[in-house]
Amino acid sequence: MIGRLFDRIVCENPEQIAIIDGEKRMTYQQLYLQQQKFVRYLTDELKIRKNERIAVLLPNCIEFIVGFFATAKVGAVFVPLNTSLTQRELQYYVEKCGITAVIANSHRDCQSIDISGKTLEDRVVTVDKLTGAEQPESDSFYQTKDLDNLQVTGADTECLFLSTSGSTGRPKIVPRTHANLIAGANNVAAALAISKEDRFLSVVPFYHANGFSNCMFLPMMSGAAVVLMREFSARKMLRMMREENVTILFGSPFIFSIMTEIAGEGYGLSSMRTCFSSGAPMPDELRRTFFRKFGVKVRQLYGSSETGTVSIQLGDVPEDEGAVGRPLKTVDAKIVSGDGKELPACEMGEILIKSPAMTKGYIDEPGLNKTAFHNGYFRTGDLGMLDAHGSLHIAGRKDRVINAGGVKVDPVEIEKVLLSFHKVKEAIVVGIKNRRGMQIIKAVLVAQPDCKLSEVIGYCRGRLAEYKIPRIVDFRDEMPRDLMGKVVPR
Repeated sequence: MIGRLFDRIVCENPEQIAIIDGEKRMTYQQLYLQQQKFVRYLTDELKIRKNERIAVLLPNCIEFIVGFFATAKVGAVFVPLNTSLTQRELQYYVEKCGITAVIANSHRDCQSIDISGKTLEDRVVTVDKLTGAEQPESDSFYQTKDLDNLQVTGADTECLFLSTSGSTGRPKIVPRTHANLIAGANNVAAALAISKEDRFLSVVPFYHANGFSNCMFLPMMSGAAVVLMREFSARKMLRMMREENVTILFGSPFIFSIMTEIAGEGYGLSSMRTCFSSGAPMPDELRRTFFRKFGVKVRQLYGSSETGTVSIQLGDVPEDEGAVGRPLKTVDAKIVSGDGKELPACEMGEILIKSPAMTKGYIDEPGLNKTAFHNGYFRTGDLGMLDAHGSLHIAGRKDRVINAGGVKVDPVEIEKVLLSFHKVKEAIVVGIKNRRGMQIIKAVLVAQPDCKLSEVIGYCRGRLAEYKIPRIVDFRDEMPRDLMGKVVPR
């Protein structure tokens, strides 16, 4: 299904630039030829068949894109993985997903992985197999009549496995079908009025759900161009945005924060149409600073590996704290209480989502699927509400609630108090077990050098009940974060 739609995009835009990778430019016509070359390699050399799972260990690059569309065309499953995973972690995915081949930069990237006692040495596809210098012999390949003989992959066929962490400590595998991905891309494309004139700066890693769906798949299925960044560098990023006339950027608070630190006042990005932040809440002060420096508003986006993009904060939605916009056209969002009762507007509860872009369940997780998916809805585990305008607000994670001596404490409430103290720059509150096995409240802070523990506790004491005051305060020079702005526990 994706293969057929992609071929049609090539027919309509053969000379349109599809990918910009440094000095290299690749048109949709050239991308099609590379895809066909790799399709032949997969089917003739590796004998890859429908539903086989192929792991991918690549940065944001042309070969990643070629690999996905070729894999989708043969009906196999593309499994993008974090390139920084250890060999032990990679082995977990091989076994969990039933991997039969790997696409990587070199054999060294996966030398110790084995399948059923046999190494993957002869099942590793290096990047030189994915691209080449072939040029079209004629223009017949993109004639509409040639699409009629293509083998069509079913809409409900799985084509992508994403991984997501969870409270169990084990990564969960999220399968997405051809129909899921297309529905998600259509939703976002319609909301943002994406056209083939748009250029996306793809800095979010493609193995991340937002990176894959919104930074790679969305532009490719819209006939737009992808400007690749293999690794994050704010200075290089700003230069590329100007030189390549980038119009759309999906990022995170971390990315936008580094951009504002580097750029001077009135930097200006004349080609930029809009920016979207996801992965973590966007602080209001950062939003204001970014707009002052660049003249572009950063709007919030909300979604997950399981659901795809749920909502986007557009111009007709008030930019209230915690607001992430109205649910997209085919997304059904509702708020429920602890006993599953649907709540009216402006009441806080758990967010449930139903969407054609949503997965139907995790791979090999029957117990979890029973609790996470119910009556066609996915229980996100996020707390929030729908306001009177129909805009979704996020308040935090349901599973972050701390049981302090039998009393439930919301860490978000404590974080807000800590962040209101003028000497505290960042704050994360968690529950940890003491020697008796009971939960106590711990705060991790990034603060000014002269900030003292006594000041923090004294400030909290005037604003929080005694049982909500952190028992442990850990001062850090910086929060350990990934590129999406999420705190990485250490």
